[in-house]
Amino acid sequence: MKNNFRILKVLNNNIVLAYDLENKYETILIGKGIGFSKKESKKTYIPLDKIQKSFVAEDEKTKTEYFNIAKNIDERIIDITENIIIEAEKKLGKLNTHIHVILTDHIAFAIERVKMGLNINNPFINEIEILYKDEFIIAKAGVDIIKSELDIDLGFGEIGFIAMHLHSSRNNVNVKETMKNTRILNEIIEIIEKNLDIEFNKSEYTYKRLVNHIQGALERIRLKKNVNNPILENIKEDFSESFKIIRKIQKKIEDEYELEVNEQELGYMAIHVERLKINN
Repeated sequence: MKNNFRILKVLNNNIVLAYDLENKYETILIGKGIGFSKKESKKTYIPLDKIQKSFVAEDEKTKTEYFNIAKNIDERIIDITENIIIEAEKKLGKLNTHIHVILTDHIAFAIERVKMGLNINNPFINEIEILYKDEFIIAKAGVDIIKSELDIDLGFGEIGFIAMHLHSSRNNVNVKETMKNTRILNEIIEIIEKNLDIEFNKSEYTYKRLVNHIQGALERIRLKKNVNNPILENIKEDFSESFKIIRKIQKKIEDEYELEVNEQELGYMAIHVERLKINN
């Protein structure tokens, strides 16, 4: 059999750093038992159907971080995390390779936290489930696998945290940015609730529609994409009370993102607030 890899480093029984002899680059290979009995610095044949996953680290830092994780974290956790990533890439497309480091580390820490009896509340879980639907479904399946294989229940809130990591990797943004955007959206909802003196039922379609609209508006604002609103002046006049509420939201957005919000966008947000005021 023709050798197809040179083993550079055996990280554990299921993960090796190898040099692809045909394509001439270093790659991290993941597969059940592919590191077992392998010798470093030796050319070897690894059947391609035994390689469950392979990825090329974008930089030395990512590679070093992944090596450290592979040495110090339970192989079962790494295997489960890699399976989550595999399923995610099937449905979401290619993820940033740093997800192999950050998600493995996150899940390992979450498991340790549960073992210590520490529960962390996720105040944005409803919004995450609405905004990142595909990521949420994948994350839920991952949490179910952890419960089944490791007998550890990470809880419903953790599904949201894993979903945010997947979403961030999918869009090549820092998870802190995803968390910030979700927090701001949640606080905008609270402004609307307070000023209309209502409390949303977060399982209703009305709430989901509002969340999606605000998210779309925030995305356009961050990307400085201007919209045209030919009835802006009519909205200001006819929905003056709702527009006052939107002014508070405008200040919130401008303070958080340090940029100016286009009034055209505010007009459309005011229509949604007016609809809520009438229907509640």
